[in-house]
Amino acid sequence: MIAITMIGKRIFRHTVTTLAMLMASAVFITSAHAVEYDVEVIIFEHVRDTMVGSSDTLLLPVTRNAQPIPDAAVPGAEVQPIGELRLLTEVEKIKTSNNHRLLYHGGWRQGAIDKESAPYMSIALGRTFNMLAERGDSESLFLRGYLTPPADTNIELRQRRSARLYGGIKVWVGRFLHFDTLLAYTPPGSDVSFAFESERRMRSRQMHYIDNSRVGIITKIFPVDNSAPN
Repeated sequence: MIAITMIGKRIFRHTVTTLAMLMASAVFITSAHAVEYDVEVIIFEHVRDTMVGSSDTLLLPVTRNAQPIPDAAVPGAEVQPIGELRLLTEVEKIKTSNNHRLLYHGGWRQGAIDKESAPYMSIALGRTFNMLAERGDSESLFLRGYLTPPADTNIELRQRRSARLYGGIKVWVGRFLHFDTLLAYTPPGSDVSFAFESERRMRSRQMHYIDNSRVGIITKIFPVDNSAPN
């Protein structure tokens, strides 16, 4: 009887400990999803002239429901302007380099948004131009495009506007931070594009470099609350 009672007590203590751990985990998950992050991005162009990695047509990234990077605060919006730019040393190095050309330095503040809810932040840098783009389907990441109508007259085309670097960047939070790019770079006067598609898992407070044959991105994500998890 005494042995049974002792076993019962151990089971009770184990159950209480397990429940406490589960409650602590729930509190941690809730607090993690209340975290905000400053996403700082530098985009630059490689001066080298290469066609390695180019497509055989123009490309138009499909970034549905993309929204512009904000430059003014909007009460209640899930994405806000970034308060401070910190990667100034890296920008100066690019500006003084003979091998690179700065295209963009900026960013935004957002919460710990999951993959399905996180918006693409739209990127449209450099010269804009009109193209004739194919319709594509619901799974298309890029639409094929042309400056003039192709020989195949059965292709359904619609007029679309693009830019030298066009597409979007999405930052979302699962178990880790994720930085997704869906961009197309089109050299001036060219009728072909370079796809810049990547999905990068990241840690906050660390510098990350994402490269393409024609464009590079440097990014660092700062938790607004420095006690926040990575």
